[in-house]
Formats: sequence, structure tokens, C-alpha cells
Amino acid sequence: MACTLEDLQKAEYGMLCQFADFCDKYQITYGLAWGTLLGAVRHNGFVPWDDDIDIHMEVHEFKKLLRCLRKHPIHGLHLSWMDSEPDNPFFIAKLRKNGTFMPEPFSGLKNIDIHNGIWIDIFCYTGIPKSKKLAALQKKLLFYYRSVSHIIFFKYDPDIDHPLTKTKAYSLGMKMSNKNIFRIRKLLFWLYTNMGSRHSEEVLYNSIDFMRSAPRKYELPLCRHTFGDREFSIPQNYDEALTDMYGDYMTPKQFPSHADYANVQL
Repeated sequence: MACTLEDLQKAEYGMLCQFADFCDKYQITYGLAWGTLLGAVRHNGFVPWDDDIDIHMEVHEFKKLLRCLRKHPIHGLHLSWMDSEPDNPFFIAKLRKNGTFMPEPFSGLKNIDIHNGIWIDIFCYTGIPKSKKLAALQKKLLFYYRSVSHIIFFKYDPDIDHPLTKTKAYSLGMKMSNKNIFRIRKLLFWLYTNMGSRHSEEVLYNSIDFMRSAPRKYELPLCRHTFGDREFSIPQNYDEALTDMYGDYMTPKQFPSHADYANVQL
């Protein structure tokens, strides 16, 4: 039986509830983000055509999440991250549901060892140093971190057409073992996320398609807001944040889906 968007949203909502309960239990701070935040504010639930869930976490909270998950895994869920999956080509973490499948660009590649389940995207943000030179260096380190992560993908799909394939870093990376690439990724992640402080007025995001900075007040403090049949954490200054991201965010604009639901398995 083919999966429907409603089926997918229901499964992802269950995952969100598990995630939120886990964060509340271990006092881990998170906030709904992007289309999920938009859905909460405009629809008290999913944007009608949205098919994934987005979370923002300060990097210190994300590292706490990693530590807690190592000791207390969430039943039925798996965190896709470079620690658990050295072959993982993503530079963000994805909380996935066991026993499910949702196709992505890498899904058809051979020999790649990575979970393919439906997901919650977890985006990290970190403080930006006050020094302009250090802030510029931090952005460079984040760019290198993302680029090295991409090289994992290229190793499994050498015919891919991407600007990075024309660089010296690509040529060097293709000669490295995945183990050494993993070590470099870990180092770069540690470096760029430890340059700012929790009190920096501006924060730097590790987003899917680009690196973005914004005032910290777009994320903190938090409040509670309805999404579905319960409340979750969202930024208190959500109006400013959503206006910056989407402009007139109360006027619906449909965006494309992430997958062909006929190929999703729940």
C-alpha cells in the first residue's frame, strides 16, 4: 500500500513527540525551526504540504544530546551522524525511524553504509566571535567541514557534477580513506563550533544549502506553542525570525516535497 503525505506526517509527528520527551527528560534545549516552526505558528501543526521536521539546537545542547543518546537510545529511532555512520555524507544530523525507508539522492548508491529511514533534521547553530578575523576564520572552517562531508558522497558517486570536483581538496579527498576523512570532519566540526560563546549576539547556522548568520534572539529565549495535539518549544521572537526567513510568512507559498511518497515505506 502506497504511503500518503498524511501517513508520513503522522509517523514524523510520533518521532517528534519521542524526541521532545527525551529532551525534556534530560533537560536538553531545542526549538522547532524552518517549515516546522512556520507550521506551528500558522497552522498549529504541519504546513499542509510539508513532509519533514526541522529542529534547531545550539551546538552545546547538540553535544549533550549525543552524550545522552549514547547512554539512553530512543526506542525505535537512530541518530544518523558521523559518529555513528562514518560513511554519512550529510553535515547535519538526522534522527531516523528504524524499519522505514525514504529515498534521498544517495539511496541508490552501492555499498554506502547509512540509515535510510524517515527523518527529523537537526540543525546546529553556534556563537560567532566578536573579532571579525576570527568570525571570518570560523566561516572558513565551517565551509571546509561541509566540503569534506561532501567528499564522502563523491566517493560513492564519482560521476556527480559539482563545483567541488574541480578543486584540489576534492582530488586529495578522493585519495583518502573514509577513516581519515572522518577524523578531519571531527576536527573541523570541533574547531568551528568552539570559536564562539553561548553569549555571542550573533549565531552561525549549519544549514542544508548555505551558511547563514542571524541574531541570537531569533533562537532564544524559548516559549511553548501548539503543534498537533501538544506543545513544543519555539523561539519567543518567532515573528522576527520567520519574517527574516520567509517575508510575509502568513501568506502560504507551496514548496516541493522531499520524495515520491509511492517509494516511502513506513
